[in-house]
Amino acid sequence: MVQNVVSPKTSRGPQGSLSGGDSGPGSVARLSEFVIGAENQMTQVALDAILNGGDTHFNPVVFHGPAGVGKSHLAMGLAAAWKDRFRQRPALRLPALDFARELVDAIDAHAIEDFREGYRRVWLVVIEDIELLAGKDGAQRELAYLLDASVGTERRVVLTCATAPGQLAGLLPALQSRLISGLTVEMALPSPESRRAILAQQARSRTIALDDSVAWLLAEELCLPAAGLAGALMELELAARAAGDGITRERVREYLSARRTPSRATLPQIARATARHFSLKVADLRSASRRRAVVTARDVAMYLARTLTNNSLRQIGAYFDGRDHTTVSYGCWKTEKRLQTDPAIRDAVRTLRWSLEAGSSPRTRPETMRKTC
Repeated sequence: MVQNVVSPKTSRGPQGSLSGGDSGPGSVARLSEFVIGAENQMTQVALDAILNGGDTHFNPVVFHGPAGVGKSHLAMGLAAAWKDRFRQRPALRLPALDFARELVDAIDAHAIEDFREGYRRVWLVVIEDIELLAGKDGAQRELAYLLDASVGTERRVVLTCATAPGQLAGLLPALQSRLISGLTVEMALPSPESRRAILAQQARSRTIALDDSVAWLLAEELCLPAAGLAGALMELELAARAAGDGITRERVREYLSARRTPSRATLPQIARATARHFSLKVADLRSASRRRAVVTARDVAMYLARTLTNNSLRQIGAYFDGRDHTTVSYGCWKTEKRLQTDPAIRDAVRTLRWSLEAGSSPRTRPETMRKTC
Protein backbone atom coordinates (compact mmCIF):
# COMPACT_ATOMS: atom_id res chain seq x y z
CA MET A 1 0.00 0.00 0.00
CA VAL A 2 1.36 3.44 -0.91
CA GLN A 3 2.03 5.45 2.19
CA ASN A 4 1.73 9.18 2.69
CA VAL A 5 4.77 11.15 3.81
CA VAL A 6 2.66 13.58 5.79
CA SER A 7 1.79 12.71 9.37
CA PRO A 8 -1.89 12.60 10.37
CA LYS A 9 -1.42 15.92 12.18
CA THR A 10 -0.67 17.76 8.92
CA SER A 11 -3.78 18.65 6.98
CA ARG A 12 -2.03 19.53 3.74
CA GLY A 13 1.23 18.33 2.25
CA PRO A 14 2.87 16.17 -0.36
CA GLN A 15 0.76 13.30 -1.64
CA GLY A 16 3.32 11.42 -3.77
CA SER A 17 4.60 7.89 -3.33
CA LEU A 18 6.78 7.22 -0.32
CA SER A 19 7.72 3.82 -1.67
CA GLY A 20 9.12 5.25 -4.89
CA GLY A 21 6.56 3.49 -7.07
CA ASP A 22 2.95 2.58 -7.48
CA SER A 23 1.45 0.15 -5.08
CA GLY A 24 1.10 -3.47 -6.07
CA PRO A 25 3.40 -6.46 -6.29
CA GLY A 26 6.38 -6.16 -8.59
CA SER A 27 5.57 -2.55 -9.54
CA VAL A 28 8.66 -0.88 -8.04
CA ALA A 29 11.63 -0.54 -10.37
CA ARG A 30 14.93 -1.18 -8.58
CA LEU A 31 18.31 0.47 -9.14
CA SER A 32 19.82 -3.02 -9.25
CA GLU A 33 17.84 -3.53 -12.48
CA PHE A 34 19.07 -0.26 -14.00
CA VAL A 35 21.97 -0.96 -16.36
CA ILE A 36 24.50 1.89 -16.33
CA GLY A 37 27.04 1.67 -19.13
CA ALA A 38 30.12 3.74 -19.89
CA GLU A 39 27.92 6.34 -21.61
CA ASN A 40 26.22 7.09 -18.28
CA GLN A 41 29.05 6.94 -15.74
CA MET A 42 28.15 10.35 -14.31
CA THR A 43 24.73 8.93 -13.49
CA GLN A 44 26.41 6.35 -11.27
CA VAL A 45 28.57 9.03 -9.63
CA ALA A 46 25.49 11.12 -8.85
CA LEU A 47 23.55 8.16 -7.44
CA ASP A 48 26.48 7.24 -5.21
CA ALA A 49 26.67 10.82 -3.94
CA ILE A 50 22.96 10.84 -3.10
CA LEU A 51 22.81 7.43 -1.43
CA ASN A 52 26.22 7.33 0.24
CA GLY A 53 26.31 10.72 1.90
CA GLY A 54 28.34 12.49 -0.76
CA ASP A 55 28.89 16.23 -1.11
CA THR A 56 25.67 17.97 -0.08
CA HIS A 57 26.67 21.01 -2.15
CA PHE A 58 25.33 19.07 -5.13
CA ASN A 59 21.74 20.10 -4.48
CA PRO A 60 19.61 19.84 -6.48
CA VAL A 61 20.70 16.96 -8.70
CA VAL A 62 19.08 17.22 -12.14
CA PHE A 63 19.00 14.20 -14.45
CA HIS A 64 18.07 15.07 -18.02
CA GLY A 65 17.82 13.24 -21.33
CA PRO A 66 15.38 12.21 -24.07
CA ALA A 67 12.54 9.77 -23.60
CA GLY A 68 13.77 6.22 -23.14
CA VAL A 69 17.01 6.86 -21.26
CA GLY A 70 15.48 5.56 -18.04
CA LYS A 71 14.72 8.72 -16.07
CA SER A 72 11.51 7.30 -14.63
CA HIS A 73 13.16 3.97 -13.75
CA LEU A 74 15.97 5.89 -12.05
CA ALA A 75 13.55 8.13 -10.13
CA MET A 76 11.48 5.17 -8.94
CA GLY A 77 14.53 3.08 -8.09
CA LEU A 78 16.28 5.92 -6.28
CA ALA A 79 13.28 6.58 -4.03
CA ALA A 80 12.96 2.84 -3.29
CA ALA A 81 16.70 2.50 -2.57
CA TRP A 82 16.59 5.49 -0.23
CA LYS A 83 13.64 4.00 1.63
CA ASP A 84 15.49 0.69 2.03
CA ARG A 85 18.65 2.39 3.28
CA PHE A 86 17.25 5.23 5.40
CA ARG A 87 14.06 3.95 6.98
CA GLN A 88 13.79 6.91 9.35
CA ARG A 89 14.26 9.49 6.58
CA PRO A 90 11.15 9.64 4.34
CA ALA A 91 11.50 9.85 0.56
CA LEU A 92 8.90 11.21 -1.84
CA ARG A 93 8.56 10.78 -5.61
CA LEU A 94 5.94 12.54 -7.71
CA PRO A 95 5.42 14.07 -11.18
CA ALA A 96 5.87 17.83 -11.51
CA LEU A 97 2.22 18.33 -12.48
CA ASP A 98 1.12 16.67 -9.22
CA PHE A 99 3.37 19.10 -7.34
CA ALA A 100 1.60 21.96 -9.13
CA ARG A 101 -1.85 20.54 -8.41
CA GLU A 102 -1.07 20.02 -4.72
CA LEU A 103 0.07 23.62 -4.51
CA VAL A 104 -3.20 24.84 -6.03
CA ASP A 105 -5.16 22.70 -3.54
CA ALA A 106 -3.12 24.12 -0.66
CA ILE A 107 -3.70 27.70 -1.81
CA ASP A 108 -7.44 27.08 -2.19
CA ALA A 109 -7.52 25.63 1.36
CA HIS A 110 -5.40 28.49 2.76
CA ALA A 111 -2.90 25.83 3.85
CA ILE A 112 0.30 26.88 2.11
CA GLU A 113 2.34 26.60 5.33
CA ASP A 114 1.09 23.05 5.87
CA PHE A 115 2.09 22.29 2.28
CA ARG A 116 5.60 23.60 2.88
CA GLU A 117 5.91 21.88 6.24
CA GLY A 118 5.02 18.58 4.61
CA TYR A 119 7.94 18.92 2.20
CA ARG A 120 10.29 20.05 4.97
CA ARG A 121 9.68 16.69 6.67
CA VAL A 122 10.93 14.78 3.63
CA TRP A 123 14.63 13.96 3.34
CA LEU A 124 14.60 13.06 -0.35
CA VAL A 125 12.20 14.69 -2.83
CA VAL A 126 12.22 13.36 -6.41
CA ILE A 127 10.16 15.40 -8.87
CA GLU A 128 9.82 14.13 -12.44
CA ASP A 129 9.40 16.01 -15.72
CA ILE A 130 9.84 19.56 -14.45
CA GLU A 131 9.61 20.86 -18.03
CA LEU A 132 5.85 20.46 -17.58
CA LEU A 133 5.92 23.36 -15.10
CA ALA A 134 6.51 25.76 -18.01
CA GLY A 135 4.07 28.64 -17.64
CA LYS A 136 3.07 27.59 -14.10
CA ASP A 137 4.82 30.44 -12.31
CA GLY A 138 3.37 29.74 -8.88
CA ALA A 139 4.58 26.14 -8.88
CA GLN A 140 7.98 27.26 -10.15
CA ARG A 141 8.35 29.80 -7.36
CA GLU A 142 7.36 27.16 -4.81
CA LEU A 143 9.92 24.73 -6.24
CA ALA A 144 12.56 27.46 -5.96
CA TYR A 145 11.48 27.94 -2.34
CA LEU A 146 11.88 24.20 -1.73
CA LEU A 147 15.38 24.28 -3.23
CA ASP A 148 16.35 27.26 -1.05
CA ALA A 149 15.07 25.48 2.06
CA SER A 150 17.27 22.46 1.30
CA VAL A 151 20.49 24.49 1.02
CA GLY A 152 22.93 23.72 3.83
CA THR A 153 20.94 20.70 5.02
CA GLU A 154 21.27 16.96 4.45
CA ARG A 155 17.97 16.93 2.60
CA ARG A 156 18.15 16.14 -1.11
CA VAL A 157 16.11 17.33 -4.08
CA VAL A 158 16.38 15.31 -7.29
CA LEU A 159 14.70 16.46 -10.51
CA THR A 160 14.29 14.99 -13.98
CA CYS A 161 13.62 16.77 -17.26
CA ALA A 162 13.90 16.28 -21.00
CA THR A 163 16.71 18.75 -21.68
CA ALA A 164 19.42 20.59 -19.76
CA PRO A 165 17.94 23.11 -17.26
CA GLY A 166 19.46 26.03 -19.12
CA GLN A 167 17.61 25.00 -22.27
CA LEU A 168 14.16 24.53 -20.74
CA ALA A 169 11.69 27.00 -22.17
CA GLY A 170 9.10 28.69 -20.00
CA LEU A 171 10.98 28.54 -16.69
CA LEU A 172 11.46 31.58 -14.48
CA PRO A 173 15.06 32.87 -14.43
CA ALA A 174 15.12 32.50 -10.63
CA LEU A 175 14.30 28.78 -10.85
CA GLN A 176 16.62 28.21 -13.79
CA SER A 177 19.57 29.72 -11.93
CA ARG A 178 18.92 27.45 -8.93
CA LEU A 179 18.77 24.39 -11.16
CA ILE A 180 22.00 25.29 -12.93
CA SER A 181 23.78 25.82 -9.60
CA GLY A 182 23.30 22.15 -8.67
CA LEU A 183 24.67 19.00 -10.26
CA THR A 184 23.37 18.49 -13.80
CA VAL A 185 23.72 14.97 -15.23
CA GLU A 186 22.99 14.20 -18.86
CA MET A 187 21.66 10.69 -19.49
CA ALA A 188 22.27 9.04 -22.86
CA LEU A 189 20.47 6.24 -24.65
CA PRO A 190 22.17 2.88 -24.08
CA SER A 191 25.20 2.00 -26.20
CA PRO A 192 25.38 -1.40 -27.96
CA GLU A 193 27.32 -2.79 -24.98
CA SER A 194 24.67 -1.54 -22.57
CA ARG A 195 21.89 -2.87 -24.78
CA ARG A 196 23.51 -6.31 -24.73
CA ALA A 197 23.70 -6.15 -20.94
CA ILE A 198 20.04 -5.10 -20.76
CA LEU A 199 18.98 -7.97 -22.99
CA ALA A 200 21.03 -10.44 -20.94
CA GLN A 201 19.46 -9.13 -17.73
CA GLN A 202 15.95 -9.34 -19.17
CA ALA A 203 16.62 -12.90 -20.37
CA ARG A 204 17.81 -13.94 -16.90
CA SER A 205 14.80 -12.39 -15.19
CA ARG A 206 12.42 -14.21 -17.55
CA THR A 207 14.50 -17.45 -17.61
CA ILE A 208 14.90 -17.19 -21.39
CA ALA A 209 17.80 -19.02 -23.03
CA LEU A 210 19.64 -16.30 -24.96
CA ASP A 211 22.99 -17.05 -26.55
CA ASP A 212 25.50 -14.22 -26.18
CA SER A 213 26.04 -14.01 -29.96
CA VAL A 214 22.28 -13.61 -30.43
CA ALA A 215 22.17 -10.92 -27.74
CA TRP A 216 24.94 -9.04 -29.56
CA LEU A 217 23.10 -9.28 -32.88
CA LEU A 218 20.00 -7.76 -31.30
CA ALA A 219 22.00 -5.12 -29.42
CA GLU A 220 23.78 -3.93 -32.55
CA GLU A 221 20.59 -3.71 -34.62
CA LEU A 222 17.98 -2.49 -32.11
CA CYS A 223 18.76 1.10 -31.19
CA LEU A 224 16.08 1.10 -28.50
CA PRO A 225 15.75 2.03 -24.83
CA ALA A 226 15.40 -0.66 -22.16
CA ALA A 227 11.60 -0.89 -22.44
CA GLY A 228 11.81 -1.40 -26.21
CA LEU A 229 14.48 -4.08 -25.83
CA ALA A 230 12.34 -5.90 -23.26
CA GLY A 231 9.38 -5.78 -25.65
CA ALA A 232 11.47 -7.14 -28.51
CA LEU A 233 12.75 -9.99 -26.37
CA MET A 234 9.21 -10.82 -25.27
CA GLU A 235 8.11 -10.89 -28.89
CA LEU A 236 10.90 -13.25 -29.86
CA GLU A 237 10.16 -15.47 -26.87
CA LEU A 238 6.49 -15.77 -27.83
CA ALA A 239 7.38 -16.56 -31.45
CA ALA A 240 9.93 -19.19 -30.37
CA ARG A 241 7.46 -20.74 -27.95
CA ALA A 242 4.80 -20.96 -30.66
CA ALA A 243 7.28 -22.67 -33.00
CA GLY A 244 8.48 -25.02 -30.27
CA ASP A 245 12.13 -23.97 -30.51
CA GLY A 246 14.47 -21.28 -29.17
CA ILE A 247 15.61 -17.76 -30.07
CA THR A 248 18.03 -18.60 -32.87
CA ARG A 249 20.11 -16.29 -35.07
CA GLU A 250 17.89 -17.18 -38.03
CA ARG A 251 14.75 -16.21 -36.12
CA VAL A 252 16.36 -12.96 -35.00
CA ARG A 253 17.39 -12.07 -38.56
CA GLU A 254 13.82 -12.63 -39.78
CA TYR A 255 12.50 -10.53 -36.92
CA LEU A 256 14.92 -7.67 -37.63
CA SER A 257 14.05 -7.73 -41.32
CA ALA A 258 10.34 -7.42 -40.53
CA ARG A 259 10.98 -4.40 -38.31
CA ARG A 260 12.66 -2.35 -41.01
CA THR A 261 9.37 -1.43 -42.70
CA PRO A 262 8.77 2.22 -41.80
CA SER A 263 5.55 3.27 -40.14
CA ARG A 264 3.03 5.21 -42.19
CA ALA A 265 0.52 5.66 -39.41
CA THR A 266 -1.51 8.87 -39.38
CA LEU A 267 -3.42 10.50 -36.54
CA PRO A 268 -6.82 9.43 -37.94
CA GLN A 269 -5.58 5.84 -38.36
CA ILE A 270 -4.30 5.77 -34.80
CA ALA A 271 -7.56 7.19 -33.48
CA ARG A 272 -9.66 4.66 -35.42
CA ALA A 273 -7.56 1.67 -34.34
CA THR A 274 -7.47 2.77 -30.70
CA ALA A 275 -11.20 3.49 -30.56
CA ARG A 276 -11.95 0.07 -32.09
CA HIS A 277 -9.63 -1.70 -29.62
CA PHE A 278 -11.31 -0.04 -26.63
CA SER A 279 -14.85 -0.37 -28.06
CA LEU A 280 -15.30 3.38 -28.32
CA LYS A 281 -15.97 5.88 -31.10
CA VAL A 282 -13.34 8.18 -32.60
CA ALA A 283 -15.61 11.05 -31.56
CA ASP A 284 -15.17 9.94 -27.94
CA LEU A 285 -11.38 10.19 -28.17
CA ARG A 286 -11.61 13.62 -29.79
CA SER A 287 -14.15 14.93 -27.28
CA ALA A 288 -13.72 16.65 -23.93
CA SER A 289 -15.06 13.59 -22.08
CA ARG A 290 -13.32 12.79 -18.79
CA ARG A 291 -14.83 9.31 -18.40
CA ARG A 292 -12.09 7.00 -17.18
CA ALA A 293 -12.39 4.59 -20.11
CA VAL A 294 -12.19 7.45 -22.60
CA VAL A 295 -9.25 9.12 -20.84
CA THR A 296 -7.30 5.83 -20.80
CA ALA A 297 -7.93 5.18 -24.50
CA ARG A 298 -7.14 8.78 -25.41
CA ASP A 299 -3.86 8.65 -23.48
CA VAL A 300 -2.91 5.46 -25.33
CA ALA A 301 -3.78 7.06 -28.68
CA MET A 302 -1.69 10.15 -27.90
CA TYR A 303 1.21 7.95 -26.76
CA LEU A 304 1.05 5.99 -30.03
CA ALA A 305 0.85 9.22 -32.01
CA ARG A 306 3.92 10.51 -30.22
CA THR A 307 5.94 7.32 -30.80
CA LEU A 308 4.75 6.33 -34.29
CA THR A 309 4.49 9.67 -36.10
CA ASN A 310 6.54 12.81 -36.53
CA ASN A 311 3.73 15.03 -35.26
CA SER A 312 4.61 17.50 -32.54
CA LEU A 313 2.86 17.55 -29.17
CA ARG A 314 0.91 20.61 -30.31
CA GLN A 315 -0.23 18.89 -33.52
CA ILE A 316 -1.34 15.84 -31.55
CA GLY A 317 -3.16 18.02 -29.05
CA ALA A 318 -4.89 19.96 -31.83
CA TYR A 319 -6.24 16.70 -33.28
CA PHE A 320 -7.52 15.51 -29.91
CA ASP A 321 -9.98 18.34 -29.18
CA GLY A 322 -7.44 21.15 -29.09
CA ARG A 323 -5.53 19.95 -26.03
CA ASP A 324 -2.35 21.86 -25.19
CA HIS A 325 1.08 20.27 -25.47
CA THR A 326 1.49 19.83 -21.69
CA THR A 327 -1.73 17.80 -21.54
CA VAL A 328 -0.49 15.56 -24.35
CA SER A 329 2.89 15.14 -22.66
CA TYR A 330 1.21 14.23 -19.37
CA GLY A 331 -1.03 11.69 -21.11
CA CYS A 332 2.02 10.08 -22.71
CA TRP A 333 3.80 10.08 -19.35
CA LYS A 334 0.86 8.32 -17.67
CA THR A 335 0.77 5.66 -20.38
CA GLU A 336 4.53 5.05 -20.06
CA LYS A 337 4.04 4.51 -16.33
CA ARG A 338 1.13 2.11 -16.88
CA LEU A 339 3.16 0.12 -19.38
CA GLN A 340 5.39 -0.85 -16.44
CA THR A 341 2.56 -2.07 -14.20
CA ASP A 342 -0.62 -2.74 -16.21
CA PRO A 343 -0.65 -5.87 -18.43
CA ALA A 344 -3.84 -4.76 -20.20
CA ILE A 345 -2.28 -1.48 -21.30
CA ARG A 346 0.94 -3.27 -22.34
CA ASP A 347 -1.11 -5.66 -24.48
CA ALA A 348 -3.16 -2.83 -25.99
CA VAL A 349 -0.10 -0.78 -26.95
CA ARG A 350 1.77 -3.82 -28.28
CA THR A 351 -1.20 -4.99 -30.38
CA LEU A 352 -2.09 -1.54 -31.69
CA ARG A 353 1.50 -0.69 -32.54
CA TRP A 354 1.94 -3.86 -34.56
CA SER A 355 -1.30 -3.37 -36.45
CA LEU A 356 -0.48 0.25 -37.25
CA GLU A 357 3.06 -0.47 -38.39
CA ALA A 358 2.43 -3.74 -40.20
CA GLY A 359 -1.04 -2.91 -41.50
CA SER A 360 -2.53 -6.23 -40.29
CA SER A 361 -5.52 -7.06 -38.15
CA PRO A 362 -4.90 -5.74 -34.61
CA ARG A 363 -5.91 -9.07 -33.10
CA THR A 364 -3.63 -11.42 -35.01
CA ARG A 365 -0.01 -10.57 -34.36
CA PRO A 366 2.23 -9.05 -31.70
CA GLU A 367 3.91 -5.68 -31.89
CA THR A 368 6.89 -4.68 -34.01
CA MET A 369 8.70 -1.41 -33.52
CA ARG A 370 10.73 0.77 -35.81
CA LYS A 371 14.47 0.91 -35.62
CA THR A 372 15.01 4.33 -34.06
CA CYS A 373 18.66 5.07 -34.79
